Amino acid sequence: MQISNIYIPTLGRSHNQITFDNMTPSVQRITKLVVQPKEQHLYSKYPTVVLPDNDIGITATRKFIWEHGQQSRYVVMDDDVKMVCRRPWHNEEKTKRLMTDDDWNIFLTMTSLWMDEGISWGGCRTGGLPPAGREYIDNTGTAEVFFFDGTQLPSADELDWELSTAEDISLSLQLLSKGYRNRVWDRFVYISDFVGTEGGCLDMGRDLKMINDNHAKLIQKFPDYVSYNGHKEMMGGTFNKIKIQYKKAYLSSQINSLEEFMS
Repeated sequence: MQISNIYIPTLGRSHNQITFDNMTPSVQRITKLVVQPKEQHLYSKYPTVVLPDNDIGITATRKFIWEHGQQSRYVVMDDDVKMVCRRPWHNEEKTKRLMTDDDWNIFLTMTSLWMDEGISWGGCRTGGLPPAGREYIDNTGTAEVFFFDGTQLPSADELDWELSTAEDISLSLQLLSKGYRNRVWDRFVYISDFVGTEGGCLDMGRDLKMINDNHAKLIQKFPDYVSYNGHKEMMGGTFNKIKIQYKKAYLSSQINSLEEFMS
């Protein structure tokens, strides 16, 4: 089974589709924007999937996509990223270029092969991090660009969709702690330096208080894997930074499985 669709949830950005517009035409043909009913008419030139309701928030949108893709393999991308290939990917050279058709073919084909081997989900690292020195990293965090094999993953009802921000961190920790290993590309990475762009989560009411509140909920929910890690002044206030131990979450799942087997 091959990856059949790419989904891009979007809001208030019909005039500024950074992710879609920086894809190659062949990749655009398998890509759909996930839009609210009230904005559907604004995206008439794009292929779309329409949400059941307006103003449901990014977490409920991700849940909808999860349910929509339950029997398929698919990619989910934020609407404000550019996909690039490190050139060369295996050393400290930081030169990057937009992904070509050949790059996309490697990305989609290799990701599907990983899924055949039991890698049920993963994504791409941010291009803001230095090269890891290899094509991918296993059992680590990812954000903004995900891939999923819905046939191998739990149903939406088996997961918690509570957080209104940091929902990508919550999902990653839930899956890793349940024993669903992942793989994150370092050869193909995303660039997302468009903070403050009109629309998106800003239109959903995301602000500093909401982010900090959800960081506190993450720590409460995953005390073994998430902790405070200093502060940063931004957005007119204090941002509470967090440290996330993704590999520890997956390792704990394997230890628990072994203990259950031995008991």
